[in-house]
Amino acid sequence: MGNSFRNISIAMLVAGAVLKRPPVTVFGAFLLGIVLLSKALSFLSLGEITYRRRFSSNTLMTGDSVEVTITVENGKPLPVPLICDDEIPGSFEVGPARSSADRQGGPSNLRNQYFLGGFETVSRKFTLNCPERGIYTVGPARLQSGDPFGLYPASRTVDEKDWLTVYPRVVPVEDPPHGTFYPFGTTRAASWIYQDPSMLKMVREYAVGDSRRHVDWKATARSGKLQTRVFDAAFGNRVVICLDVATSRAPWEGVDHEVFESLLVAAASCAYHFAVREFSVGLTSNGVSQGTEGAHLAQCPPAQGDSHLAYILTQLAGLSYFAFGSLLTASQRPFVTAEGSFPLVISALMDEDTHAVVGSLRRSAPRVAVILLESERRHLAREEGALQALLRMPGVVAMSGRLKGGWSDAKSLDLSPLA
Repeated sequence: MGNSFRNISIAMLVAGAVLKRPPVTVFGAFLLGIVLLSKALSFLSLGEITYRRRFSSNTLMTGDSVEVTITVENGKPLPVPLICDDEIPGSFEVGPARSSADRQGGPSNLRNQYFLGGFETVSRKFTLNCPERGIYTVGPARLQSGDPFGLYPASRTVDEKDWLTVYPRVVPVEDPPHGTFYPFGTTRAASWIYQDPSMLKMVREYAVGDSRRHVDWKATARSGKLQTRVFDAAFGNRVVICLDVATSRAPWEGVDHEVFESLLVAAASCAYHFAVREFSVGLTSNGVSQGTEGAHLAQCPPAQGDSHLAYILTQLAGLSYFAFGSLLTASQRPFVTAEGSFPLVISALMDEDTHAVVGSLRRSAPRVAVILLESERRHLAREEGALQALLRMPGVVAMSGRLKGGWSDAKSLDLSPLA
């Protein structure tokens, strides 16, 4: 529009001069002055404008709310009208309501309108409700201004983005009745005993039943007889959650959203359950997690501490609806099969693949636990032959897990022995 007025004003100047009509010339000059002034004001409007957003927390649980403070500062004496559109995830609910969706299922805009005086700073606070787990970006922000006459709109994009991590729901884990299987119990005295390879006790002659991985080949070469290392006993306190995110073995059946989210709630709840009881907790999965570092398989070796628990929950928060291969491959990572580790398999399916995973883990770990998740909405596949073979496997305890009320409204993860 500004260019049209500019052309009209120039045409009036030329016409007034040619036709020797002073009023036309004066009006054309006046109009050209307005155009030039508008151009200058538009050019200066977004200069020295600072846009900042600050969150009360960058991590929260599903269903929680976070407060965001948006601050806009005008660092020049010129007053400025301003419209700010900040891109937020479409699933977020904003209060007070100031958001509008750009497209179905796409991001929304958090819109703010200001009239900033010279050297004025304005801060506004909003509440974002986050109903779904995930790792989200907020931003970029688009600033729009211009001249008072509306001839030359001006816009600028603030590329700075902020990350918000919404953890999966965490619910209490109801221990199996009668302390069925450690570490799902009320006492730590039942922890498993294993030989700690970092604590060498002695070297002796190999005997039937000794592990071949502990053979000392240098001592064998010196003595001429097969020698093995003996280590001091230690109490195991490392739990590795082996999460199978598959909701079906047939790709054409797609992904069951309810079952997938239930698996994540179960895994997050178990991780929290063990972490607060001072276990070292690890995670391995055939799921792909999307986060600030890009796409990667969700995995982390066992460790303790609040920061490590937060890292596990972040891995679960970023899981996409995609299973990368089989859990059997993921369960062979060294930190899963290390001595002293307690594998806990969480799956919605009971078939030959699940049986193979448990059998592989049982060969490297003296005890393995399995939680088969139940769905209230549909019957999940249970191959009777594989289930009976699992129940007969020594050193393996299979439990049924149920989130009453569904993953979004569950109050607890109820475990019971699988018969």
